[in-house]
Amino acid sequence: MVANWRELEGFLFASGRSYSEDAIARHLRTSTLEVRVLLEELAAHLEGHGVALSWHDGDVSLTTSPDLGTYLADRLPATAGEISAAALEALALIAYRQPTTRAEIDEVRGVRSERTVQTLLELGLIEVVGRSQGVGRAPLYGTSAEFLRRFNLASLADLPELAQAQPEEEAL
Repeated sequence: MVANWRELEGFLFASGRSYSEDAIARHLRTSTLEVRVLLEELAAHLEGHGVALSWHDGDVSLTTSPDLGTYLADRLPATAGEISAAALEALALIAYRQPTTRAEIDEVRGVRSERTVQTLLELGLIEVVGRSQGVGRAPLYGTSAEFLRRFNLASLADLPELAQAQPEEEAL
């Protein structure tokens, strides 16, 4: 069965998640080559629309167009899935320092982060990527594919560079 870009669009919209081209081909019962062609057709069709195709670590999903992010953030009501300031702070530490332990996060933040890290795990934004070599072999945390999808990043290389701290001017 040969699929069309409308079926691909419906599949991605209804699933609400990312898929590899191979997985899409299996679900739509077509070839990976056909999926690549359909993705190109769909991407062209969606230009200038409120939704777009986004690629994250080789997977593709249907998302809100990136240029609408600020506009929609100011207009949509808050939801239970939003990330608190504390969780966002811990997530940024993990994203830039990964792999890292909870103790390292606690040290930088100056507060215990046990519940915050647990929340990030439950939201699927971080995952355990290994164990430290130190005493107790603490879990090492890193960001997940869901993190990339949620923040519309193709890879960690797309993270903005950290601003360098400016040395304070010496008082005269």
